[in-house]
Amino acid sequence: MCDNEDDYHEPSIPTDHVLCPRCNGDGEIACHCGGDLCVCGEEEQPCPLCGGEYGGDGYVSRDTADRYWKRQHEIRDAIRKVMEGNADG
Repeated sequence: MCDNEDDYHEPSIPTDHVLCPRCNGDGEIACHCGGDLCVCGEEEQPCPLCGGEYGGDGYVSRDTADRYWKRQHEIRDAIRKVMEGNADG
């Protein structure tokens, strides 16, 4: 391995930060400005979780990631509860 800053094996992750759970560190997410698809032609947009707060580096604080995952689990559980009553068979 080399000691160069561009070496992907040794990323310079800020202290107490993790890869963004929303974009997996890419800094961009798929644009869904038209609902299920992109109608503006951009195709991708900056990640709203890490793009603005940390300049698009693809990292967020561990607290931010934990809050994100907690909210995702709450949403999943709410959808599961609604869908249980709609199951066929």
